Amino acid sequence: MPQPFSNTVERTARDWWLRCQAGPLDTGEQHRLEAWLAADPAHGEALAELEMHWELAGEVPPATVGATTKPRRATAWLAVAAAALLVIAWQAPDWWLRARADYLAGATPLTLTLADGSRLDLAPGAAVRVAYNDRARNLELLRGEALFRPAPINADEPRPFTVHSGDADFTARGTAFWVRHRDGAEQVGVTEHRVRARLPGGRERLLEAGDAARLTDQDGIRPLPLDPAREAGWAQGVLVFEQTPLSTALARINDFRSRPVVLLDRARGGTPVEAVLHLDNLDSGVPALATSLGLKSQNLPGLTLLY
Repeated sequence: MPQPFSNTVERTARDWWLRCQAGPLDTGEQHRLEAWLAADPAHGEALAELEMHWELAGEVPPATVGATTKPRRATAWLAVAAAALLVIAWQAPDWWLRARADYLAGATPLTLTLADGSRLDLAPGAAVRVAYNDRARNLELLRGEALFRPAPINADEPRPFTVHSGDADFTARGTAFWVRHRDGAEQVGVTEHRVRARLPGGRERLLEAGDAARLTDQDGIRPLPLDPAREAGWAQGVLVFEQTPLSTALARINDFRSRPVVLLDRARGGTPVEAVLHLDNLDSGVPALATSLGLKSQNLPGLTLLY
């Protein structure tokens, strides 16, 4: 069961909320707030939760920050500030990616066919660099998630096909597979044939169709309890959930949304979800999902709250 916010986090979030009721922050205060939000995702969640609670109540909590504090409704700026660092957690700025990437997907999946006939499906926001040479077909997943369908090795195309992501390498063995970067780890799922997964230090594993794995330098190559084919449903425009914990489903939804969904009732994180959501209609799908689970949803600038 998720743990509640610490007293220190709740008190600091409350202080910042109240300070913003007194009027616009000066430059130094704004920088200090942004630094506090950046230090831990829980800080933004605590501030967003407080914002939602008092926005619905239409009140200011019975405490003051100096004599000049006046009861006011929460400002839109505070909601934006609380959301900004939640978004940054999984959506890095594009400028540095554009300097390195050959292909960068926008708000919708991007399907590509390379010169050798290999096909790539890039999830929204994903970025890939192509580095083919005379001896190898190398690609680097710079951000996000992609589904790879390499042209097979034959007499006319003898070069191996390898995807680099973080510290991991994935070499195709006549296959289709996806690679995903999440939470400082690499994930891979094989939908056809086999993939050789490698980490530095000689650690490697041959993955068969239907296998999924998580790779980190600390833990090595560990199996993931995922269905690779179902996880690749986004390439056909859908997200499919079958008895998926709500917290896991929301994390997956957030992979494809520029405005993250935050669950305030964290005790509901284990609620099983049965749903098919269409990527081109997630803005309507999220409230419908909330309703089906007996939850409410509210859009704030930069994020959607479920409670």
